[in-house]
Amino acid sequence: MEDLGGIGDPFATVGGGFNSINYAEMNKGVTPIFFIEPIKDGAASEKAGRPVFIEQERVRIIVAGDMYNQIVHPVDDAIKQRFAEQYARWQANKQVRVIDGTPIREWSPLTKAQVAAFEAMGIFSVENLRDMSDLNVSRLPEGREWREKARAWLEAATAGANDMRLAAENERMRSEIERLKQQMAELAANLGEDAPKRGPGRPPKQAA
Repeated sequence: MEDLGGIGDPFATVGGGFNSINYAEMNKGVTPIFFIEPIKDGAASEKAGRPVFIEQERVRIIVAGDMYNQIVHPVDDAIKQRFAEQYARWQANKQVRVIDGTPIREWSPLTKAQVAAFEAMGIFSVENLRDMSDLNVSRLPEGREWREKARAWLEAATAGANDMRLAAENERMRSEIERLKQQMAELAANLGEDAPKRGPGRPPKQAA
């Protein structure tokens, strides 16, 4: 289904303040697929007397679990702002699909058949699966169970990454403390060597 707007338009303004757009919330469970499509230029075709086409950057908006309501839109400033990182990566290498997060095909609990089924429903990352709406997840066999598995796996992965980060920071702190101790010991040793030596004491007084 191709549409350029209307009911359910994903380009509507959302957010808290005036003209504020919460792209992070808007893009949950959404995968943009950028591509180039030849579009007939009506004015140029009429002038040339033959069909004239121009290449236009376009994007297909896929919502995880909802493969029947896809919107194709020309890549304009609004699209570039909403999907700034994905568009930049697509521009860099022209990959058809830019995936944010952990690709669903790299998630070990799934079989190849399950991966194919998930991708057929527009679920390209574990984050897509986690962020599926209740309506869309109901279309997926055992969808709620898989959504909970995705959420638990991502939370565990985040916790593990935090533990590794804290362990690395603690190790750096220990190394820095040892380095400072070594510097202080060397400084103390150097000060001891450079201190002036005392002369001999006054000789004892001779008895008369």
